[in-house]
Amino acid sequence: MVLYRAAIRPVTSFASPLQGDTLFGAFCWSYRYSYGEGALTELLEELKSGRQQVTFSNAFPGGTLPLPLGIRDMAADFEQIETKEERKKAYQKHKKLKSAKYVTRSWFQKIQEGNCHGFTEGLRDEGIMEQAVVHNMVSRQEGIVKNIEGSGSLYGEDEFFVEEGHTYDIYVLSTLSEDRLRTVIEMMFLLGIGKDKSTGKGAFDVVGWQEEKELRNCKRSNGFVALSNFIPAKNDPTEGRYKTLVKYGKLDREYAISEAPFKKPLIFIQAGGVFKDETVKEYYGRYATQVSLINGIVVNGQTIAVPMWISM
Repeated sequence: MVLYRAAIRPVTSFASPLQGDTLFGAFCWSYRYSYGEGALTELLEELKSGRQQVTFSNAFPGGTLPLPLGIRDMAADFEQIETKEERKKAYQKHKKLKSAKYVTRSWFQKIQEGNCHGFTEGLRDEGIMEQAVVHNMVSRQEGIVKNIEGSGSLYGEDEFFVEEGHTYDIYVLSTLSEDRLRTVIEMMFLLGIGKDKSTGKGAFDVVGWQEEKELRNCKRSNGFVALSNFIPAKNDPTEGRYKTLVKYGKLDREYAISEAPFKKPLIFIQAGGVFKDETVKEYYGRYATQVSLINGIVVNGQTIAVPMWISM
């Protein structure tokens, strides 16, 4: 398996969080458009059996990675503080850490080796603005805006906006040929990711592509950090620090207008969760099947695993 890193730049605003299972779903649709439904069915069988692999990370602001949960910055330890000014700085660091999700690559690699002293200096935010955009309700039967029985015809949806030049990093672990993988990924970002892509939302340009070797060259490790949300498999490790997320998914493209457009709720471990495992594998988690009333729908609940040294 080969781990790749792609840099993507938003062309439009987008309306769905850029998470691994969402990216995988978009990849499958682009694979179907490129090679046919039969080829996609064959690929999914290969993926579920473990003979092939295509797993995405969540998207992270350019030059960052998820902050591993539960780590402690000894440089901000109140027990070692003597002056009022030092206490004030330490308080500010703890406040920033409470809501932090990302850390720079350089600090992430230090954390991998167990060096957490001063890592709060490398914390980064999302770098996006979330804004509610107002839309008109359209009648499904007539295809027009219609005020029914005096009810309101306006509703708001959140969209994500970024500054010009803002990029994201995504990682993909795959056994497919690099040419095929990159071709499908470039198409999927061109077609759009997440909801409202039919109205031009969620389009991205792939502005960088390379094989990623540094993250898996950890000198010592006794566990891993997850690069995407994932659904644990039966034999996955359980000792760790993590948060959970319930996802209420919806089907895409023509399935979205079917009589059963929604997926069953699924519980995921959030990206950034850390687990102990003496022999770290390249990925963890499992595929979820029977998630919809429509046969054949699957959710990739796997995560790319990055080795790290965990102190508990």
